[in-house]
Amino acid sequence: MAADVALNIENNIRTTAETKRIRPCEFFQDYDRLRSGYVTETQFFRVLWENLGIKLTSQQQQILAAKYRPKKDGEVNYKLFCDVISQPFDPNNLQMDPDTQKIETTEFLGTMRSLMPLSSEKEARIEELLRSLQRFYKYRGLNLRTACEDFDRHHIGVIQESQFYRSFPHPPEVSEEDMALLVEKYRDPDRPGLLNYLNLHHDMVALGEQMARQDVILPQKTEITDYLIPTRGADVTLQQIFDRIRVAVYKNRVRTIEFFKDYDKLRSGIITENQFICGLSLAIGKEAQLSRQEIQKITEFYRTPDGRVQYKEFSDMMENAFNVPDLEKKPTQEVVRPPVGALARNLSQLSEEKEARVRYVLEHLIDEVRKRQLMMYQYFKDYDRSKGYSRIITPTQFGRILHFLSLNVAPEDFKLLCEKFRDEATGDINYPAFVQTVDKEFVNYTQAKPGDTDEQLRTKPGKEEKPIDISDVSIEDLMARIRHHVLVNRYRVREYFQDFDPLRSGMITKSQFQRGLSDLGLSALGHHNLTPAQFEALYQVYKSTQMPDKVLWTQFMDDIESVFTQLDLEKKPTQRVPPLEIFRVPKPGTVDWSFASEEHRAFFNQIMDRLRARVNQRRVLVKPVFQDFDKHNNGHVTRSQFRQGLTMLELHCSEDEMQALEARFCNDVGFDYLGFLQELQPVEPPKMMYYERLEELRKTNNKIKFERVDMAKDLESILIKIKTKVFKERIRILEWLRDYDKLRSGRIKKSNFRRALDLCKFELAEAELAILEDHYQSAGFPDYVDYTKLVDDIESIFTTKDLEKAPLLEPPVFHPPEPEAVKTLDPEKEAILQKSIGRIAEQVRKNRIQLFPLFEDYDRVNNGTVSRSQFRRVLNELDLACLVPTEQEWVCLWEKFDVKIGGKDDVSYIAFCDMIYDLARFEWRKP
Repeated sequence: MAADVALNIENNIRTTAETKRIRPCEFFQDYDRLRSGYVTETQFFRVLWENLGIKLTSQQQQILAAKYRPKKDGEVNYKLFCDVISQPFDPNNLQMDPDTQKIETTEFLGTMRSLMPLSSEKEARIEELLRSLQRFYKYRGLNLRTACEDFDRHHIGVIQESQFYRSFPHPPEVSEEDMALLVEKYRDPDRPGLLNYLNLHHDMVALGEQMARQDVILPQKTEITDYLIPTRGADVTLQQIFDRIRVAVYKNRVRTIEFFKDYDKLRSGIITENQFICGLSLAIGKEAQLSRQEIQKITEFYRTPDGRVQYKEFSDMMENAFNVPDLEKKPTQEVVRPPVGALARNLSQLSEEKEARVRYVLEHLIDEVRKRQLMMYQYFKDYDRSKGYSRIITPTQFGRILHFLSLNVAPEDFKLLCEKFRDEATGDINYPAFVQTVDKEFVNYTQAKPGDTDEQLRTKPGKEEKPIDISDVSIEDLMARIRHHVLVNRYRVREYFQDFDPLRSGMITKSQFQRGLSDLGLSALGHHNLTPAQFEALYQVYKSTQMPDKVLWTQFMDDIESVFTQLDLEKKPTQRVPPLEIFRVPKPGTVDWSFASEEHRAFFNQIMDRLRARVNQRRVLVKPVFQDFDKHNNGHVTRSQFRQGLTMLELHCSEDEMQALEARFCNDVGFDYLGFLQELQPVEPPKMMYYERLEELRKTNNKIKFERVDMAKDLESILIKIKTKVFKERIRILEWLRDYDKLRSGRIKKSNFRRALDLCKFELAEAELAILEDHYQSAGFPDYVDYTKLVDDIESIFTTKDLEKAPLLEPPVFHPPEPEAVKTLDPEKEAILQKSIGRIAEQVRKNRIQLFPLFEDYDRVNNGTVSRSQFRRVLNELDLACLVPTEQEWVCLWEKFDVKIGGKDDVSYIAFCDMIYDLARFEWRKP
């Protein structure tokens, strides 16, 4: 007995583990750090409960623990348990076949088999239906489980019955009775309203395997199915057949020639009789409801003496249904129009008894729709997702929508409704006709009566429009409100009307004018809703006298945009434009405070002073409280919300005080809490700092430019400076100068000359540039400079021009002058410096000291200089600072080897080291 219970527990755990795709061994290992294969009994059942969601009773826990508890007390062998659950067979048992050891889990995920037993007739019908569905799914590559899994959020294999109706893919021949039979068969008995779609999927898979095995043993016989609807009446004339085909071709937009020309490889316009019958049946046979006899009549009409059929003539006639070919060449040709109602989906005619019953049902639905004010068309249209909206839905969808709208209809009455509104071509439901029948306010299309002619339809009188009373509308207030709306939102009125006036005539229709105002925000969805009386008043003001059905929108635009500027202002230079503030109007319903009495004003000021003192004393943030009530962010709240906000802020007011505040700040929108806050806690407007910033920038730019100290005074010094820069940085000055000489004339303008030298970053002063321009000025062109001469002089530092003509000439080598070598000190300072330099050189010679390495450590950019403090620190580290005892000697050292780097005085340690090495009689750079 205990073994059977343990086996059932293991089967349930195995099913749950495979359902959730869980490996139990991984969770047990978290408690088994030494990987011994054992955990405590508490840890074992904790894993089953927390990770697998299995809660066992105390008796089941004892049985399971007794089975997997070894000799060790208090521990469970989870390794053996996981092998039983996860492994399908014992790999160590080689004496038995693995197939006999394999344990199959239950068929349904997490549950037992839940099929409802039915009668033998229903079981036979279900088996036949499942075979049909299996062939349908196999042919189209469908999968029932994939289609239903979107509704199965928890992946337990069950969905709601309504979800099954929505997601179940089925061929058209599956009726509602078949769907109900499937629901009855696979309904979950333990959970009402749910259906086991996974059991249905498994049955279909098993049936498919069985059918596949039967096909291998006994191949099925090929059955020919006739999908054409047989003729209902007796003999029908050929003209009536053509008319029916022409209407079907026109309604379904069928190109008949596409179904025949594949058989006509030579494009001769003739095909065989069998090919014509196949093409006609495929093209329009179902839509036109053609029978075999009618197709045969058409075939005999277009048959040639040799037995073939002229399909080209038939296609030409169908392609030009209700039209004449080359109509643009025949302006006087009369086009034959189809009869009234021929192109519409007419309702089916039932017997008198059925018509009476349908009429009774529709009257009940009409009354229900009118009482509940249902908008039905949107619900039907959601199921019509074909291209261009086919305006038909299936009977199942039709029934579901009626059930969703709580329009309960008996099953027999529902069948009558489907029969009444069925489309003869497809068998689906014409839902626009049904909605128009039960909803008197919905108009989709006008159904013609049998006695109406074309002239009667064109001359039917419309609804008489009642005149609108505009006597209570003030045009001045309305225009002021529209100007305020345009001014606040900065709208350009032209953009909302000019698209309706492509000829720029300045006139549009009344409906277009209303649409433009709606886009401008003057509608129920905008900021200001224009009533019909207000719109009619605007229309009467701007109505064209020449064409009463048009509106002068340009005149309306000029009147509204006068808030920004005035027309022809360039012709009136002395006219003053009024400020924009005069066009701002308060909200409708705002009280004019200028007419308030002195007592009311004094009472109001007393209230505001008390509230202001209270707020300032407690340092309360008032605005966030009211913003929480302002969901539309329009600066207004209701009166009750304002009182509630004051109570939350502990700003208590009496009833008289509240009425005084409401009289001051209330309007038609609500309570203007922003205006109240402006009175309660006034905020100073920000100061205009634009002009002050302009003055600061002007003063900054007008700083006095100091004269440069290191500026060269003669041409030779300037050239040496340029040559040194070019020699060190390898600048090709020609590349920058000849960009301004497009004709390669050898001269450029002086302004371009200065611009090119600035791009080379020579940092020449104005006086130095003037000296260069005067020296290299072009002869005969006072505004030009011969830049080629300057380039030759500068390039001489690298080579000599025309060197190929003097092969024996040795070009001189240019040595850039060292800045420190040219500096000379006063005789007194020079004598002090020589003593210090001599002591340092003698010490370096005796101890063979290397000076460069320590200086280079501080020279991060490798420019041969260090700061004065770094220079002193290096000498101190070399024990040479003691040889310069006085501060005066340090100043002389710094002045002798001083170099300007970025406006800062640095020391050239290279010149210092070279001088020390020369005095110490070291070889050059080899101490």
